[in-house]
Amino acid sequence: MTIRVYTVTRDGAVTARRPIVTVTYDREVVPTPMSTALPPCACPIHRAESCR
Repeated sequence: MTIRVYTVTRDGAVTARRPIVTVTYDREVVPTPMSTALPPCACPIHRAESCR
């Protein structure tokens, strides 16, 4: 699979084309576990021990 990456403005106008990324499919992929849990918030407020 080939992924083309572009740098865009906030309006969606392309400003630069980034290098092409090629993803190979000849290796075994470990699926992401199915879960409804979200990762913990990393903001300074929720990193405090009192919020855990």
